[in-house]
Amino acid sequence: MLLITIMLLATALTVALSVSFKSTTETQVTKLEEEQQKALAAAEAGIEKALKEDVGKTVNIDVGGYTGTAGCPPTYDKNYFVSPVLQKDEQFTFYLSEYPGLTNYWSGNLDFYFKSESGEIPVIELTFFNAGSPTAIAHYVIDPDNDIGADDSYTKTEWVDAGYSLDNVNFQYKTSSPFPITNAKIVVARVLSTNTRIAIEGNSNLPLQGKNCDSSVTATGGVAQKVNLFQSYPQIPAEFWVTSF
Repeated sequence: MLLITIMLLATALTVALSVSFKSTTETQVTKLEEEQQKALAAAEAGIEKALKEDVGKTVNIDVGGYTGTAGCPPTYDKNYFVSPVLQKDEQFTFYLSEYPGLTNYWSGNLDFYFKSESGEIPVIELTFFNAGSPTAIAHYVIDPDNDIGADDSYTKTEWVDAGYSLDNVNFQYKTSSPFPITNAKIVVARVLSTNTRIAIEGNSNLPLQGKNCDSSVTATGGVAQKVNLFQSYPQIPAEFWVTSF
């Protein structure tokens, strides 16, 4: 009887300890998830505040035990930039001068990369706005399949078919030779056919393309969250080039 009693007590103690351990673990996990959500909310709030400030200014975050910093660096340390996926008749404005005054025009060699998102080869129109009075405008078309007929208003650009990678994005095509750019303000790339991504690459670092803000927050318990957000500078609407009836 004594042995049976000891075994029953040991079993009951094991069950009680297991339940207590599970309850403690679940409480800790719940608290950790709550701290992660609060830290994320604080980091996102820091991003929102940083977007309202000038580039290069650091914002301090201190909310209920969650501390950190947020800011948007004043310079761009890359010589390339990759656009989001663009649909037919959509376009992307690449800045080759400093926004908002469009000053300090960029000069150098500029390559364009593109890829097919649907199996069809894209057709891309490039419009350069260069410094001048009035502003000098130059049109180019990348048309691998010759879908567009000859036109004196633009110059057709040759391309090469190969594999290229920029910012972890694999591109299938590239302009065969760099564009020699002199005092360029912006270049607008418009997709005339299937959806695609477009990238530009220069022989030196490009101007800022928007606000690329980072926010980092740490809780008193050690939980940390980081948030990154890119907000491009104003994009010229596609309707500026396309007439709808």
